[in-house]
Amino acid sequence: MLTREELLRMRNMSFEEVNPEEIPDLKDMDIDVTKSKREKILGVLESGRNPYFIKTGNVVVKIGFASTSRTIEEALESLVQMK
Repeated sequence: MLTREELLRMRNMSFEEVNPEEIPDLKDMDIDVTKSKREKILGVLESGRNPYFIKTGNVVVKIGFASTSRTIEEALESLVQMK
């Protein structure tokens, strides 16, 4: 299980500090949609992997989390409407 200190360190990591070989590829991830949000979070914490980085093919993406009720769909819709 990741500690709070480990999570803070991982959140502050830059792209240069992560090993792309250790980052899971989105296509290889199996997310159990029948689990609750809490169970999914616990699964990530218990896996020991950095929840702030993911890759798709050769592209590494850093993920940020906000304490809002806004969904990713709403955020993307806002971005599209800005153009």
